[in-house]
Amino acid sequence: MNMRLLKKYGAEKVVYEKDDFIFEEGMWPEYFYYIVSGEVKLNIYDEDDSREFIFSFYSRGHNFGEGTIFLETTYICNAIAVEQTEVLKLDKASFLILIKENHDFSLLINYNLSKKLYFQGVMAPKISAQDAELRVLTLLNYLKTNWQHPLIQQDLYIVDLTRQEIADMTGLRVETVIRSIKRLREDNKLRIIKGRIVL
Repeated sequence: MNMRLLKKYGAEKVVYEKDDFIFEEGMWPEYFYYIVSGEVKLNIYDEDDSREFIFSFYSRGHNFGEGTIFLETTYICNAIAVEQTEVLKLDKASFLILIKENHDFSLLINYNLSKKLYFQGVMAPKISAQDAELRVLTLLNYLKTNWQHPLIQQDLYIVDLTRQEIADMTGLRVETVIRSIKRLREDNKLRIIKGRIVL
């Protein structure tokens, strides 16, 4: 994404420290966000048992928060800095002008939204499945195909998530994720290298 273009339309640079909220569930959207460095997670907390459910992680080069701008509704989740994170944020009015005046930028936004919708479409049926291994493997294969960077060879990928984060993204308990990963390794569907999951 073109940072110069975002700055031309008035985007400002903001640094968030680890665990800072960028926005919270129920807030009205005011900005489009682009990550310059660091990492952000989108999550919700279950008030009944205080469990966290993670929708997704976004890192350098990703944008987030745009869908709610188009829908004219409040955020359904929180955006939290996982580590010190630098973002460019562009106010809603300027963002809408930007996409109207720049066809290529508009196409990129549509592409990114489509990827997010695809992820939800891939995960939703599997999340409702009873098979924990299927949930975990579906998430890991999606990450391999769409988000992760090569580790050693072109077809070998590291999963840059903890077991707890995988649990939070699949709706499983961390103990269940650990057992599922062990069985998937035994079935040669993934490898463990120095404690990291590799596909």
